[in-house]
Amino acid sequence: MHRVESMKHKGILPLPVFTRGRGEKKKEHLVSLNNFFPMHYIQRNNVKRAYHDTVMEWVLTLPKYKTIQPHYKLYFKTKHKRDLDNYTFTMHKFLMDALVEGGVIEDDHFEIVTKVTTEIGGLDDDNYVVVEIKGEELGTKQEQGHKGIKEV
Repeated sequence: MHRVESMKHKGILPLPVFTRGRGEKKKEHLVSLNNFFPMHYIQRNNVKRAYHDTVMEWVLTLPKYKTIQPHYKLYFKTKHKRDLDNYTFTMHKFLMDALVEGGVIEDDHFEIVTKVTTEIGGLDDDNYVVVEIKGEELGTKQEQGHKGIKEV
């Protein structure tokens, strides 16, 4: 298979959210460990699927990777003190599952996802994450299947 040296791919993605309440009291909340695990399993699945659908358009633009090292820079619209791990966990897990389903990586175990880093980017007008993926590429999907490059 055609191997391409490490390149970086960036995307700006929303952080996962869920809604709580009804009518005028319905409000959107960021997903964190603190509110994700106590959710009913159907609501957890709905949150994961909604985020999966949100990020899949970007995921499908990525080349295939042999290994990846994602870096996350999170931006929040309020000054609340936040536990970075609580927000990174769900977003990272949902994104890795989308990368596997989208065929970008074979699996999300430690031999493929070799390093994960996270930092706070600061305050902004919305809640989002800048995702930077670097790693050893196997070439683009078009090169692998649609332009005649085949595994040797």
